[in-house]
Amino acid sequence: MRTKNLLRLSASGAVAVALMGVALPVQAASSDGTNMTETSSCTELAPGVTTCLTMAERRNVVITPAGVAVLQGYREYSDSITYPGGSHSSDGTRRYVSVFGSSIATPDGTIYYNQKVAKVDGSDVITYSDGQTCVLDTNYVEAQSTGGYNHSTWTCTTN
Repeated sequence: MRTKNLLRLSASGAVAVALMGVALPVQAASSDGTNMTETSSCTELAPGVTTCLTMAERRNVVITPAGVAVLQGYREYSDSITYPGGSHSSDGTRRYVSVFGSSIATPDGTIYYNQKVAKVDGSDVITYSDGQTCVLDTNYVEAQSTGGYNHSTWTCTTN
């Protein structure tokens, strides 16, 4: 009798060990890959007031099986505005990473994200026609849309 029970346990153990080697399906995070966007346009806002923007951006969105979305990107831009009596222009870069707890896609394709954490860093140089130049260096992290730390600096000089 003892031999019969050991044989039964040995057979059960062999089946368990064999099943341990079987890979179960795993859901992986999904992404459409890196998206590149470029735009360049000028608009006359009013007589004598014109604004122009040139921007290049690359970004990637990864969505986990649990619905967490991670958006990572890099943007370079240049814009300017001219108006009677003056003008200003700016050039800058931005790197950003945002983590979203969930996302909802509407029937028209718009996706709304529930932002949890965002980190942004970059630099902007703004030049005014009166000779003033300002530099904004951005470095901040925000959690739950309530703030975190902001180590950004803004300095201006006049030529």
